Amino acid sequence: MDPKLNMLTEILKRNSDDPDSVDMLNEVDHYFFFQSISNADDLEAAWSLFDEHKEIRSRLLNLEIDAREIPGWGYLVPQLDQVRCSENELLALVSSHISMLRPLLLEEDYNEEIISFIDRGFAIEIAPAPVEIPDVSENELFGVLYEAISEYRIEHYPYDIPHYEVLRNWAIYLTKCDEVACYLLWPCLKHKLTLPDSCMDAGAKLWKLGCRDRYWVKDLDFESKTVYVKPAWLDKHN
Repeated sequence: MDPKLNMLTEILKRNSDDPDSVDMLNEVDHYFFFQSISNADDLEAAWSLFDEHKEIRSRLLNLEIDAREIPGWGYLVPQLDQVRCSENELLALVSSHISMLRPLLLEEDYNEEIISFIDRGFAIEIAPAPVEIPDVSENELFGVLYEAISEYRIEHYPYDIPHYEVLRNWAIYLTKCDEVACYLLWPCLKHKLTLPDSCMDAGAKLWKLGCRDRYWVKDLDFESKTVYVKPAWLDKHN
């Protein structure tokens, strides 16, 4: 086994109630890996095996401030009853998220309309109360951006470093949200484009606000030149 992967195995065993069951070749033991380490020295030792750990941990702290952990599981979920923002801030976040991801969009024929829609310029508005959020399967804007995030992370991740597989699975299963996973893993991606460190910041903030999939092209019509967003706190039942 890779020496650093072996070190992670030994750390997890020391912090497990059933050390004989630990198998780092099984990705299940990667899920919530760092949350499973109760000893502070072991936690520092585990993180130190990743060159980018300071920046990743700083990003993790930003998430944890406005999130809560599901007891017994370890998943982080947004504190939707506590976290809100102004309408102007929300509009700016959606605009930033779309703009930041534009260089990541796959230049494929099936993305032509979305790319043209973004490049022509568009307005962003809070959706009127009666307007319903479209199903994710019909929300082409969200789907294209989601594909771009997923494909970019997959293409640029350092799979050639064996123990980084633990970090990857940990980040993915921490929230099961690709925007957040890419935000956490951004410092260790092998970027081929010149992209800002803040590229995924808006996406992570939209997750914290419960708005990661609550924006769409108005009327699902690219000629509208408008993106609607509808935060959960404006839903009828709130």
